[in-house]
Amino acid sequence: MGYEGVIARRHLRSMRRRKRVAFTAAVAVIGVGLGVATLVIVLSVMNGYSGMIWDRQVGMNPHITVRRPYSQRIGAYEPVLKLLAAHPEVTGVSPFVKSEGFVLGHSGVKSGVVVRGVDPESLRRTSDIGDHLTHGKMDLSLLEADGRRRAYGMVIGRSLADKLGVGVGDDIRLVVAPKELLMTQMPPFRRYVVTGIFDTGYYEFDSGLVFVSLLAAQRDLGWQNLVTGLYLRLKDPFEADRVSLELREVLSQTYPRLFPTSWMYLHGNLYAWIWLQKWASFVVLSLIVVVAGFNIISILTMNVTERRREIGILMSMGATPRSIGKIFTQEGLIIGACGVCLGDVLGFTLCWIQQRYEPIQLSGEVYFIDALPVAMSAFDFVLISICAVVLCYLFTLLPARNAALLNPVDAIRYE
Repeated sequence: MGYEGVIARRHLRSMRRRKRVAFTAAVAVIGVGLGVATLVIVLSVMNGYSGMIWDRQVGMNPHITVRRPYSQRIGAYEPVLKLLAAHPEVTGVSPFVKSEGFVLGHSGVKSGVVVRGVDPESLRRTSDIGDHLTHGKMDLSLLEADGRRRAYGMVIGRSLADKLGVGVGDDIRLVVAPKELLMTQMPPFRRYVVTGIFDTGYYEFDSGLVFVSLLAAQRDLGWQNLVTGLYLRLKDPFEADRVSLELREVLSQTYPRLFPTSWMYLHGNLYAWIWLQKWASFVVLSLIVVVAGFNIISILTMNVTERRREIGILMSMGATPRSIGKIFTQEGLIIGACGVCLGDVLGFTLCWIQQRYEPIQLSGEVYFIDALPVAMSAFDFVLISICAVVLCYLFTLLPARNAALLNPVDAIRYE
């Protein structure tokens, strides 16, 4: 390390004896630290939210859905399954029935739900629902019952189970209403047994989605061998738009009334909004570091003014203007680096506490999630730290330049 760094550190240590300068330096360090911590926290929350959307929306839902226009039913779909499964990008295909209805618990509490009738084996290849099971298992088969008629299994969300007051092994009543049902008719109540409870952390799923077997849903709706559509899972979800166009060309030759729709078409705008808000927040919140940087200018300007005589002596001893500028530049960089380290530690600590203990809870009915999601990224920490240090460096250039341009004769004569 050159003598410039030694002098810069001596200047900073001497600030403790000058209360005004020490206070301004502390404000600069805290300001930079708060700016960095704010950026770390905001970007981590954005990462957590986008990751949660990815895990829930894309993990629980299919990558491509094949339907008929106007929600018409699909019959004799077995050849279509084979045709779709033959595509090299497709890893799983599953027929499904989707309907609306409501469930009834023991105490008479009822709740509206979206019913998905699926084949359990095919569902494992097109959804991550099995990874979110917290109680029981994914058993939608026709179960044996002691002294009663057999009933199909049902898997429900944690919030719905809490609302209805039911657990694994309890009976639950389900009513689904097909569109062609007359107003004067009452759909039948069907008894199901809760065999599994999932918890995705996404309130919309956990409180309003139930899974039953494909046969049970067809029985309740009177659809025989008809389905609502077909779910497809891909190797790469981000290729969904391209694959859906290829499948549309394939289907148009044999099944012209079937059309595939990708998840990016349905939810892509949400991801674009998250990405835009993340980096817009980065730019806006960087202004906190910019404001703190003005304190660095103040500190260095006061240092240059108070140390004119020392600058003159150094220059008379052979120090170049470049070396004089480096002294004050390093002072500003040390102050900025201390603020960056403080901000990184503070941001990491607060994010870790939220990840570990979730002190900030949210209303799932309003925000669709139960707690503030946080996902820290090393890339974000590095990017924020580099940008903050660069900003601090830029703020050191003006006072360092003023120090370098001092005339040593005038500095010694008048000081």
